[in-house]
Amino acid sequence: MKRNHVALLCALALTAATSFSLLGCGGCSGARHQAADKSDAPVAESAASAATTKAQKFDLKGVSLRPVEAELSPNALNTYAFLVFAQALNNEDENALAAAATLLAKAHMPVNIWLEGGVWLLSRKSQHTAAVMEQALSVWPDDISLNLLYAEALMEKGTPELGVKLMRDYLKRHPESVDARMELALLLVKSKQYPEAEKLLNSVTGKQRTPLVDYYHARALIGMDKPNEAVAHLQRAIKDMPDFVEAMAELAFIYEQKPDLKAARGMYEKLLKLNFSSQDVLLRLINISLRMGQPEKALKYMQQGPDSTPFRLTVASMFMESRHFLQAETLLKQIVAQGDAPMDVYLLLAELAYDQRRDLDLAFSWLDKIPATSKSAIRGEMLRVQLLTEAGRDAEALATVRRAAQANPDSSELVEIEVRLLARQKQMNQALETAQKAAKRWPNNAEVFFLLGSLQDETGDKKAAFKTMEQLLALHPDNYQALNYVGYTLAEENRDLDRAMTLLVRANEIAPNMSYIVDSLAWAYYKAGKIDDALKEIRRAVTLDEHTDASIWEHYGDIAARAGLKDEARTAYQKAMELKPDNAEALRQRLSNL
Repeated sequence: MKRNHVALLCALALTAATSFSLLGCGGCSGARHQAADKSDAPVAESAASAATTKAQKFDLKGVSLRPVEAELSPNALNTYAFLVFAQALNNEDENALAAAATLLAKAHMPVNIWLEGGVWLLSRKSQHTAAVMEQALSVWPDDISLNLLYAEALMEKGTPELGVKLMRDYLKRHPESVDARMELALLLVKSKQYPEAEKLLNSVTGKQRTPLVDYYHARALIGMDKPNEAVAHLQRAIKDMPDFVEAMAELAFIYEQKPDLKAARGMYEKLLKLNFSSQDVLLRLINISLRMGQPEKALKYMQQGPDSTPFRLTVASMFMESRHFLQAETLLKQIVAQGDAPMDVYLLLAELAYDQRRDLDLAFSWLDKIPATSKSAIRGEMLRVQLLTEAGRDAEALATVRRAAQANPDSSELVEIEVRLLARQKQMNQALETAQKAAKRWPNNAEVFFLLGSLQDETGDKKAAFKTMEQLLALHPDNYQALNYVGYTLAEENRDLDRAMTLLVRANEIAPNMSYIVDSLAWAYYKAGKIDDALKEIRRAVTLDEHTDASIWEHYGDIAARAGLKDEARTAYQKAMELKPDNAEALRQRLSNL
């Protein structure tokens, strides 16, 4: 369905969403070496030991090393290579270590030298880590630790798919390696290839089933949208490793989403005792307390947090979101009393003055404290306009936004609000004219173009609206609103249905679970004769919003009727009619024909 976007949409939204970074490192901890060729290792290690003693006696910084000579003996070459390696580490010179990698490979340096250099580079997030590890594997291709380190370096480099290939190749040669299986599973999770990761982790059994295996198994299941199945794995991981904070954080979040708020609180409190991301955990606990209707408990958690303005401002916003206005106002006024309050405080106090007391004068007195030169000045004017509109003072709201737009000529947001206000006041010609000027003023602004297209559609100029939306797609191919408009229009007009379905599938990928987009997709499938797909999507569409639009129920009825599901169609038509749509008589006729 097409969605009406002309309504005034300038509300301020301050959220306190917090997230945890939970992917642990599958790295080289406890790894075993599997060297393919160890014939040179004793000589190299002896040379390395002697060089270490020498390096302890002399400061290698500033030493000018001569070029390698062809007649150097193997022992001398090993010693020389180690000295170059030691000098690079002593000087903390990443480039020098990377440049020495070829020499280290020629000298057939032992695994522990490569590991020391590779771990050091990886810890510094060096761009050279992967290249150095590649040289290491040219000497020791089957050493598990070096393979794991190389895979981690490829992941850090942003190419986990290469790490996946590396581990797959290694597992073909060493199918018994649990470490390689674990690393491959980690990389698959990182690459969002959850089913393959889950299958791989299912093959790890018995004593090999470590807490880390259970943790990654849970991560794969969560990625497959199976959080309930992940719970048992996380609980087992925590039982075997009581301080496994990443697993505890995942489990707490699952409990929070279920919602099992009591269990979530208990898990977050354990994390708090372990000093894991204390500020984030406190915000979670505050949120849970507010959801449980316990504002005093939330305040106690807040007192355990930092005595900083950003933290207290976030907490105040959370109190506002949960409609505990009195506590929110107290916190905000405390911030003002401390001096140098951020401008967001005045915005929130203005909202509170209106939401709690409907006191416009008090709200405006707070907004007046925001200097015209402040970065928050435009947001303040937008809120002022919104409050005037909510109070039913439309003429004042329009005059206010026009003054603000003149004072801030580069603000497209203010002009958008002016257009919406004009449309709200049924001054459609003026709204359309203002939107057209805005589109010329900001030719790359997606919001302005979509607003113009919506106005053209609402005023009956469907051809112009379609052209505007096509222009918007040319500029912004992933604008889901334009994708939906063009796709639905094509489906409604029963033309170019393949393109319509392609556009709507893409819109659904970008903005999943939006009822009006899912409805559009169902309607395109219906028009294309794909009734099973249409039924699947329309059934999903009516579950996504608390208040489903009448047109969606109407589409449901049409699709179910085409599928021969008369009872389902009858229910859908009746639900549409309960919402008193303009075409109620037509729906009544269709209902009587079932």
